[in-house]
Amino acid sequence: VTSVYQGTSISSAVRNQAKGTLDHTYEGLYIQDRWRATDRLTLNYGLRWEGETWPSAAINNPLKNFDPRLGFSYAPGGHGNFVVRGGAGLFHGQIPSPLLMCQIPSCGGLSKYPGRENIQDDLNAKTRLSAFGSDPFTMAGALSALLPSASTTAIYPSPALDAVIVRFVKNHKPPYGAQASLGIEMQPFKDATLDITGLHVRGIHLGSFYNVNQPDPNPVFFDAAHMVHDSKGDVGSKNYYCPFFPGSDCLPGTGFGVIPGIRTPPFGVDFEADSKWDSQWDGLLITFNKRMSHHVGWGFSYTWSKGIDNGPNPSFVLIPQDSCCFNRERALSADHAAQRFVGNATLEGPTHLNAILNGWKLATIVSLESPHYFTKFAGFDANGDIFGNNDRVGIESRNTFKGDSYQSVDMRVSRTFHFTEKINLEALAEAFNMFNTLNIRFFNTAYGAADFCNLASDPAAQGCGPGSFREGSPNPSYGTPRAIFNPRQIQLALRLTW
Repeated sequence: VTSVYQGTSISSAVRNQAKGTLDHTYEGLYIQDRWRATDRLTLNYGLRWEGETWPSAAINNPLKNFDPRLGFSYAPGGHGNFVVRGGAGLFHGQIPSPLLMCQIPSCGGLSKYPGRENIQDDLNAKTRLSAFGSDPFTMAGALSALLPSASTTAIYPSPALDAVIVRFVKNHKPPYGAQASLGIEMQPFKDATLDITGLHVRGIHLGSFYNVNQPDPNPVFFDAAHMVHDSKGDVGSKNYYCPFFPGSDCLPGTGFGVIPGIRTPPFGVDFEADSKWDSQWDGLLITFNKRMSHHVGWGFSYTWSKGIDNGPNPSFVLIPQDSCCFNRERALSADHAAQRFVGNATLEGPTHLNAILNGWKLATIVSLESPHYFTKFAGFDANGDIFGNNDRVGIESRNTFKGDSYQSVDMRVSRTFHFTEKINLEALAEAFNMFNTLNIRFFNTAYGAADFCNLASDPAAQGCGPGSFREGSPNPSYGTPRAIFNPRQIQLALRLTW
């Protein structure tokens, strides 16, 4: 630490203290056959096998991953070249190896969690991480002491509790998807194709991790004084994990200190990686294309869909709020977008009419997408379990903050000059997001209080401040943009081909 503060080099012994290696192999085999059963019916079927190997100290080798797949196309004939297509199959993925690789350097903890010795893997960390958790005011003081100004040393909180960032279960299963589709394809008129497909995808054995050291909810706090709300005004109880002592309370802002609850000391948090999560996506996909004819070509694609999962938001944190109740995590997926439309059109000028009009081309793409949804976080350890990054406001569900819709128009104008039979020069101008629409990608959804302040019966006891902003939040940044998509971009280019 002194070397970091003074700007000097760090010795190799310190740099390599957390060094670790973990061998890994991946194998796969795929067999496929195509059978033309009749002049109108064609079948495609296959079987894929995948396997991984890891050291015996890590996870059990997942070698029994067999993925059968079947597809068909049927052309009944008649007007429009009507074709029915469908298929189903399994598709395995791989174990999330970057997380597993993190165990030996620092993430895995110095020992297995007591009582789970036969469940967790044997990869102990070479360095120790500690956990410190408390109410926002005590935490702010500890962070200020950690990096004092004009100082060459830092003051660390007492490392009394160990932090296990991730330790895998030995029987961690690889994720896989079950997919089924059915669609029709036809030619409604000359030079045009229309495809309408329904698609169902189920994600199974999805990987994430949860805190096995989170204690049972404390029933002392299931009283009227600790009722909280969701954004619609509904009232209910929330799981609080801090123990009850005189002079302490789980609700921040009361003036009492918060003593976080743990199940088994000296562990502060013990995040166990497992494959307990799942997802579901259903969609209707419509695609139309009109091939270029008479100098015009156009098309569009439209998707109507819904995605649901019980896995935490991957853009923020991967830990469920309540280890006891994964069903409370089930909600719209962070990737859910109800509707998406992409349209395109191309206009081509003549090639042999005159020197002014020859070689021009105009193309445009219009993209529209429904809003994504995000989770409203308290912004600190609101339930008293040490870990403060996954606590939601009140009894709010995941992904209830409605984001921004997306609209963008791209355009390209080009002209080709033919000097000889082999030498051509293309001059082009392109504009992306031509109308400079502000498209917000992510929002600041840290509410800043344990309950919705505009609904709480005693706002002063919920961590609410004197200010009141969006939905009663004490945080003026709540609901403001955190990241945006690209603004308008224009580029000019010359392309020479010979």
